[in-house]
Amino acid sequence: MANNKNKINEKRIEFDLKDFLIKKLSFENNTLFFGTNVRVGELSKVINIPLAKVIKDAGLKKDQTNHVLDDEQIAEIAINNNFEFEKIDDISEENVVEKILDIMKKQKWSKDANVTLKSPVITIMGHVDHGKTTLLDCIRKSKLTSKEVGGITQTIGAYQVEKNGKKLTFIDTPGHEAFTEMRANGSKVTDIAIIVVAVDDSIMPQTRESIDHALAANVPIIVAVNKMDKPNVNIDKVVNEMMKLNIVSDKLGGDVPFVPISALKGDGIDKLLETIILASEVLDLKAPQNILASGTVIESNVHKQKGNLVSVIVQNGTLKVGDTIIMDDFIGKVKALNNDSGFSVKEALPGMPIEIYGLGNSPMTGSKFVVSKSAKDSQKIADTIHFARLNKQRKRSGKSVEDLFMEMDSNKKDFNIILKANALGVLEAISSKIIQLSSDDTNIKIIRKDVGEISSTDITLASASNAHIYTFNVKTPQQTNAIAKNKGINILEFDIIYKIFEDIEEKINGLKVEKFEEKEIGRLEVQKIFSFSKIGKILGSIVKSGSIKRNSLITIERNGEEIFSSAVESLKVEKDNVKEVSSGRECGVVIKDLKIEVKEGDVLIAKELISK
Repeated sequence: MANNKNKINEKRIEFDLKDFLIKKLSFENNTLFFGTNVRVGELSKVINIPLAKVIKDAGLKKDQTNHVLDDEQIAEIAINNNFEFEKIDDISEENVVEKILDIMKKQKWSKDANVTLKSPVITIMGHVDHGKTTLLDCIRKSKLTSKEVGGITQTIGAYQVEKNGKKLTFIDTPGHEAFTEMRANGSKVTDIAIIVVAVDDSIMPQTRESIDHALAANVPIIVAVNKMDKPNVNIDKVVNEMMKLNIVSDKLGGDVPFVPISALKGDGIDKLLETIILASEVLDLKAPQNILASGTVIESNVHKQKGNLVSVIVQNGTLKVGDTIIMDDFIGKVKALNNDSGFSVKEALPGMPIEIYGLGNSPMTGSKFVVSKSAKDSQKIADTIHFARLNKQRKRSGKSVEDLFMEMDSNKKDFNIILKANALGVLEAISSKIIQLSSDDTNIKIIRKDVGEISSTDITLASASNAHIYTFNVKTPQQTNAIAKNKGINILEFDIIYKIFEDIEEKINGLKVEKFEEKEIGRLEVQKIFSFSKIGKILGSIVKSGSIKRNSLITIERNGEEIFSSAVESLKVEKDNVKEVSSGRECGVVIKDLKIEVKEGDVLIAKELISK
C-alpha cells in the first residue's frame, strides 16, 4: 500500500498538452492543410472566402454557421474554389489518449522527475487446463480454482505479491479460445511473459497463440513446465517441441529459461519467482513516480451496488483519488481506489494493479488511460472527443455498397442475440467468438451486449426483434424473469463459456436454409420465332431430349456458348397452356424478361432446382 504522506507524490509534474491539438488549419501555396473538427467559420477566415459561400459549397443550411465539417465537405469546398487540400492529422475518439501518450513519450522530464524502479508486470499465458490459475493460486496462497466453474478462468485479474523485498504484478489471461483478444490485451501491458505448458500434454493451440502474443509484444519469455509431479514425465519433449516454435532453452544456447514446477504441490515456485526477478533486473524497469498517471485497462465490469468498476495497471506516475482520468471516448473522475486485496487506498504507483470506482463508464479491456490535471486541458480533450464522435456518427449514417449488398442477401436467416455478462472483458471475448459462428445459412447478430443484469428494456427489445437472451455469470431478477415469461422470451443462463457456443450452434443448425443446385432436365432447339405485341416473343421449339416444364429455368446457348439465362414464363402446345412437354414434341416457349435477339438454331437448356 502506498504511503499517503509520501511527499514525493504530493505535487506531481504535469505534462504539457499545448501541442496536443496540432495546428489544424492553414492555407499555404494554394493548399489547405486541415485536421479534424474544423468549423465553417474557422475555414472561411483561413481561406478568405465569405462564410455564406463556404456554407453553400459544403451543402449546408444558411443557419449552420458553427457546423463542424467532415473530410468530404472540406474536399468539396476546396474543389469548388480551385485549391488543393491535405489532411495533416487524424484525431478521433479512438486515438485521443494515444496522442496524449505520444506527447508524454517525447517529453523530456525535468530534474524534478523521480524516476525509480517499477514493479514488473508478468502475464501468465497458456492452454486452458495446463495449470495457470493453479500456479497463481500457489503464488498468492489462495484458492481460486475451487471457485471457478468447469475449471476455466472466467475473468481476468491482476495480483501483486512480494518476493525477496521486490513486488511482482501478475496478470492471469484465460486459456479458452474465446479469450484470444484478452490475451492480446494482456500482452500489451506485459514486461515478462510466463508460458505455462503441462509436461504430460505439451504444446496446444492456445500455447502457440500465447507465444505469438508474447513475441508480438517483444517481451522476455519464461517457460514454466507444469505437472512435474506426475509419473514418467519428460521435460526434454517440451523443450524440443518449443524449439520448433523458435523458443530455445537457455541451456541449449537460447535465451528462454525453462523452469520445472508442480503448481499443485508448490514445487519449483521459488525458483520460478527468482527467475522472474532476475529477468526484471536485466530489464532495469523504471518509471517516473511523481507525474500524472497513465496505464492500461485490464478489466471493467458493473457491480450492482457500486456501479462501474475498472481494473487498471498503472505504468507511469501516481494515480490518486480525485484524479480526472481520460480513456476511450470519455472523461471520468476517480472517486475511490481499491488494491488487489480489496483494501481502500489513496494512490497507486507504477506497476501496481488497482480498481477504480466512479468513472461512470466501462472502457474496453486494453484501453490506455491518462490523467489530466488541468481543467482547461480536460475541456480541450472533451471537446475533441465530442466532435470526433459526431464525425463518426455522421459517417455511420451512410451505407456503403457492401452494406446494401449484405442487406440484399435474402438467402441468410438472422439469429438475433442479446448478450449480458458479469465483466466487459468476458463480454467482448464471448461476443467475438459468437460472431464467428455465423455460417453460409445463418447471420448471427448481437443486437445488444452489456454488463450487468437483464433489464425490462432488454426483454422488450428481445420481443420486438425475435432475439434470444444469453447471460454469462449473471443472475436474472425474479421480477425480470416473470416479465420475460409473460412475453414468451427465453433467458438462457450459463456459467461455462463453451456451453453458450454449443447452444447457439445447436439452434442455428435448425435454421439452415435448404440449398439447391441446378439440374438439366431437357434440351430444345429453336425452329421459329413469333412476335406478338401483348405477349412478346414466342420461341417455337422442338424438345430434342428430356422435357421442359412450366417452372423450368432456361439457359440459351449459341454455338456452344451461354448467352442468356432466365426462366419460363409460359409453355404452350398449339394454343393451350401446358405444364410439361416431352422429347420429340413441339411447343411454344415464352421466356421471362427476354433481353436478347434469339435466333433459329439456338439451344434452350431446361433446368430445375433440386435440394442438395
